[in-house]
Amino acid sequence: MAEMLKVFNLTLNNVGTLLIFITAGYILRRSHKLPEEAGKVMSLLCVLIFSPAYSILNLSKNVRIENMNSNLTLLGFGLIFAVVSVATGLLLGRRMGRSPMDKSSLTYAFTFPNYGYFGYPVIEGVFGTEALGEFLVFAIPMSILCCSYGYVLFQKEKKIDLLRLAKTPVIAAMLIGITLGLTGLKLPTIVVKTLDGAGKCMSPCSMLLAGFMLGKFPLKKLFSGIRPYYLTAIRMIGIPAVFGAVMYLCGLRGSLLFWPLIFACLPLGLNLVVYAESNGFEKEAGDNAKLCFISYVLALVVLPCLFAVMTRLAGM
Repeated sequence: MAEMLKVFNLTLNNVGTLLIFITAGYILRRSHKLPEEAGKVMSLLCVLIFSPAYSILNLSKNVRIENMNSNLTLLGFGLIFAVVSVATGLLLGRRMGRSPMDKSSLTYAFTFPNYGYFGYPVIEGVFGTEALGEFLVFAIPMSILCCSYGYVLFQKEKKIDLLRLAKTPVIAAMLIGITLGLTGLKLPTIVVKTLDGAGKCMSPCSMLLAGFMLGKFPLKKLFSGIRPYYLTAIRMIGIPAVFGAVMYLCGLRGSLLFWPLIFACLPLGLNLVVYAESNGFEKEAGDNAKLCFISYVLALVVLPCLFAVMTRLAGM
């Protein structure tokens, strides 16, 4: 019980901190303190510098030859989980979506949470750097799918460009980090400090960006309607509950139970807004903003409880 309470408090504090940054970003946009171009600048900083630096440093520290067996197990299970997640997203998205773009948006929402910009700092803050390294390995298949399949969901031509995928900063950073870890190559101290400094900027910048993106919509609009609430509840509570029950009954314990559940219960990613809006689907972008906003608010209530229960359930 004491361990569960500790996990609860740590999660609450970490999620609460991120929500404060989201609120700040929202206020800055609504009050016109930042120009409209600020969102694009923050997005580029996260994608091109902060997130890659974060991945390179963590993977280079935690993916080691001596951990190869456990890493391969996590990677293989991550691949199985990715296939199941995509199938689940397709099934629910097609059944619950109203228009072609709404179906694509919900397919993405039910498949890919915000496991990077939101999940990484929360997991590291609650469970530590070594645990985050495990989660990064587990999430590699989902990261590849998110940058390929997730991207084309919002495109008129459903075609995956393998060359573009290989050039994606997040994928390139993963390959570099894994290579450094497995070969044991040591980066110069100045490079490590640079990566560490850039990585620490990822979470505040990405959450400010989240708030800035949501700031396009009045607060009243973000809270309106019943549909976003039950869709978000399905994503953050229903899907993890079903996945967890099936995996637990199948005898899975430890990290093979823990990381899929953590992944499944995280809030939604802002790509739902960015991708829809960039392709000219204003209505769907607004609907997706509601989903994202409500998921971040729900995270403050749900994640501390779920993290604490899952820690006990998985035996972590």
